[in-house]
Amino acid sequence: MRYSHRFFLYAPVAALVVLAAAVALYWNVSVQAFAKKLNAMNGAEVAPGVTLHFTSESLGGFPFRIDAVLKNLRLDLAGSHGKASWQTQKFALHMLDYSSATLVFEAAGEQQISWHDAAGKAQSLAFLPGLLRASAHSRSGRFDRFDVELIDAHLPAFDIARGELHLRQDPKVDALDLVAAASDLHLLSTQRSALGDVISRFRLDARLAPGGPWDGLFAGSSDWRKAADAWRAHKGGLSVDHLEIAWGKADAKGGGLLMLDGAHRPTGEIKLTVTGYQALAEEAARRHLAKGPQTSLLTGVMAEAGSAARDPGSALPVTLAFKDGLAYVDDTPAGFLKPVY
Repeated sequence: MRYSHRFFLYAPVAALVVLAAAVALYWNVSVQAFAKKLNAMNGAEVAPGVTLHFTSESLGGFPFRIDAVLKNLRLDLAGSHGKASWQTQKFALHMLDYSSATLVFEAAGEQQISWHDAAGKAQSLAFLPGLLRASAHSRSGRFDRFDVELIDAHLPAFDIARGELHLRQDPKVDALDLVAAASDLHLLSTQRSALGDVISRFRLDARLAPGGPWDGLFAGSSDWRKAADAWRAHKGGLSVDHLEIAWGKADAKGGGLLMLDGAHRPTGEIKLTVTGYQALAEEAARRHLAKGPQTSLLTGVMAEAGSAARDPGSALPVTLAFKDGLAYVDDTPAGFLKPVY
């Protein structure tokens, strides 16, 4: 065999070996750099007011991904009334080793959430999800969208078949588009009423405007409370384009605008149209609710339904108003409002 023939025989093999070695070297360097960064973050403040903790980590994903699995991850968030925390038994992060524009997260095992309420009292919540995953995407180094999906979770007050949260930069205006949805919420026995024990559908489509004050938060350079204060100072509001709740035979749809007052309490109003409200009227009768001041929005709506005309084909218009620390159903007080933060 002539040498020229040997060259054409062995050159492609050698090229593949060199390419594989280069990919392996690049992946190894990328993983080592990521591991060093990850260990430096453990126990440290990863963003203003946010601290990360985990007990151990393992890395994989060769040749084109970096997969990090962290055990007993805990995120601590500084709050206005005390520290809030989220802890998961196992947390996984996935990204391409040549690009961090898209990050995929997964959490498994029991999820523990703790916080302090407006009075500074410690509160906690633990639940076990069938699936809890999220993704974050950036474009040109700037936050673009964030998505969370929860499937088959068992919480203290209810079970939920599916829940979703989506947040993205609006490409047309200075705003953040927000979508929250849930389906098949099964209430526990202590929460059941004449409305039934299933909230079959919940959906919120809204816009958080302006979006600019939140840039520092998403870049990891600003405390979330400072971002919220800046948003409020720029007359920030949550424009509810569509709100829908289907609970048993009752179905409420509507929209409105919510803002925060100087004490960080909700202010504004949501206008709803309630169909199938006879079930609400029946519950009002069972509880002997009369039209007048109530302790919650739900009981206020029930009392309003109980005093309305009983026309099976009609719809009940209801306005939920928030002002000066009070919630109203139409013009009737229906509970007190606490600061959002």
